[in-house]
Amino acid sequence: MTLKEMKLKVLRMIEEVGATALTDDVDIENKLNDVINQVMFELARIKKIPAVMYKNMADDYTFDLRTIEGFYQLYGARFKDLYGNEKDIELFESIIEVPCEGTLKIRYYKYPTRITDNTTDSDYVFDLTEDVLEVMPYGVAADILKSDISNNYGKIYAERYEAMKQMLDPRYSTGMIYIEEA
Repeated sequence: MTLKEMKLKVLRMIEEVGATALTDDVDIENKLNDVINQVMFELARIKKIPAVMYKNMADDYTFDLRTIEGFYQLYGARFKDLYGNEKDIELFESIIEVPCEGTLKIRYYKYPTRITDNTTDSDYVFDLTEDVLEVMPYGVAADILKSDISNNYGKIYAERYEAMKQMLDPRYSTGMIYIEEA
């Protein structure tokens, strides 16, 4: 789903779609990117975004996980020396230490790509899964309408959003896969 599709989904939900632009309400238009970004980061901490990277460890035998763009949380790391032998690694806070030259495989969870005022609506594609993208518009709508005291829509969307967040399954798989050589 693109950022534009998410904006349209939210604007249709709160009945604020514009005739010529996405919306005719300047206040809502000015809030959309920030609110979508905040809700997206909240949901990405519930249904985490998995990532894998390989790091060639040649000159320096330490690696700081904080140098990975968008790094959120470590899942696991393995190290193989130049001969393909697995070696023990040490982890201290965000620093991984390896014993020699080789390849470090890092499995981690990442934050989604940040949305800013300069983000292009039609080019931005969400890193989130479909189930999260169906929950997200309710959180965005709730946040946009929370200061509208003339009706209770903000509260209604907030309650629906909280209920839907509770139903998100953080798992990507529920079983194991074994592959044997033939």
